Amino acid sequence: MRAVRPSAAAPRRVDARRNRDAILRAADEAFSEDADVGLDEVARRAGLGRATVYRHFPDRGALALAVAAHHLAVLKDQVRSREPFRELLRSMLAMQARRRPLVRLFRELPERSQRQHANAVVSLLRPALEEAQREGSVRADIEPADLALLFEMHEAALGSGLVTREPAEPAERLVRVFLDGLAEQRHHTAGKG
Repeated sequence: MRAVRPSAAAPRRVDARRNRDAILRAADEAFSEDADVGLDEVARRAGLGRATVYRHFPDRGALALAVAAHHLAVLKDQVRSREPFRELLRSMLAMQARRRPLVRLFRELPERSQRQHANAVVSLLRPALEEAQREGSVRADIEPADLALLFEMHEAALGSGLVTREPAEPAERLVRVFLDGLAEQRHHTAGKG
C-alpha cells in the first residue's frame, strides 16, 4: 500500500483564502475612505504584492462586487441569527451612509450588477419583513420591492449634499425617519374612525 502524501494544493488554497480575505478587508477599509483608491493601494494595505491582488481581482469593479458580496454574506448571517427586521434595515441604511465612497464606486458598475445586488438584498430581507408584518411591527402595505425604493430614496438624500458625513447625526435621524415610516400605525388620529 502506498503512503498518501499531503497535497501541496491544500496549503496553497488556505493561503489563497487568507490572502483574499485580507484583500477584502483592506478594500472595504480603503473604499470607505476613497472611491478612487487603486488596487496598488489595496495591496499595500493588505500587506501583499500587487500581483497577488490582481490574481484575485482584475480591476476595481470586480473588487467592489466582491466587497458587496462580503456585506451580503454578513447580512445573510444576521438574517440567520433572526435579528429583528428593524435592526437589519437600520444596519443596512447605516452602512449605506457610512460607506459613501464604496457606494459611489458601486454606482459606477454596470446597471445589471447593481440590480442583481439590490435584488439579492431584498430577497435576504424579505422573510424578516414578512415576519415583522405578521407580528404587526411593520405596515402590512409595504411590499418587498419597496425596500429597493427605500434604499434609492436614502441614496438620493445622502447624495444630495444636504446630509453631511460629519456629524453623523443628520444621517442617523434620516434612518430613524425611514424606520418609523415603516412602522405599523397603532392609533388613529383625532377625528378619524
